[in-house]
Amino acid sequence: MDDTAPEVAGNTSLDFLQAVYRDPCQPMHRRMRAAVAALPFEHPKLAVTAVVNTEGFAARLEAARERSEKVSAIRSRQAIETTEVGS
Repeated sequence: MDDTAPEVAGNTSLDFLQAVYRDPCQPMHRRMRAAVAALPFEHPKLAVTAVVNTEGFAARLEAARERSEKVSAIRSRQAIETTEVGS
């Protein structure tokens, strides 16, 4: 088995992995492992990012909590009114 390193154009580990998987003199299993290792750096996965404005997450969370309290209060009043009307 040939363990000679291929010529590398750059000096990063990604450059080395690319040189290995592009070298036809390397065994296929070595080329495949190098390609798999380089893949996340060549084609990164899409990620979900959150956009938070200047008021911040805590302020938005507090506002949502206050809105949900108002809904609960309205539903409680409606339940009381329905009970009183039915009596």
